[in-house]
Amino acid sequence: MTTTEIVTLSGIGLTFFVGVFNLIITFRNVRKTAFINSVTSSRIKYIQELRASISKFCGLAHSYANKIYKLEYKEVWELHKEADNLRFLIRLYLNPEDEYWDNKIINLIDEILLKSDKDPTEPINELIKITQYLLKLEWEGAKRESEIGIISDIEKKELYNKYVERHKKAALKNENR
Repeated sequence: MTTTEIVTLSGIGLTFFVGVFNLIITFRNVRKTAFINSVTSSRIKYIQELRASISKFCGLAHSYANKIYKLEYKEVWELHKEADNLRFLIRLYLNPEDEYWDNKIINLIDEILLKSDKDPTEPINELIKITQYLLKLEWEGAKRESEIGIISDIEKKELYNKYVERHKKAALKNENR
């Protein structure tokens, strides 16, 4: 073999290995991007569905409290049935191990249903406020994942704590009014 042939074969071999290496890197990046897109779109869907369920639940509780004496027994039963369905649906969206956001939401929903003969305005407003902070937290997480990819557990914890503090400050402001 001549020097030219050796250089040519080496060039072809090197080109082949670089091509295979690029293919592997591209395949990994495509899989990672597909995973991130899937997770991000699932989070956005979760945010929309939880928002709709909480909104509908609050509307039912408010309507029930304002119309209870004007409704027939069957209508009261239907409202209770729909509120129960939403209560269980919302619980399924939430993490029972999350002690700050999710358990507070679950407790507020249960409180609103158990005290359905009382004015639910205050617990409904509290439910809406805490849900707004939870949804903002989820939205920020989805935005970060779409921008930089999978975020670390430390970054998740920092983001979580940031919104817990914001909610606590807002709650403290409301108490001082």
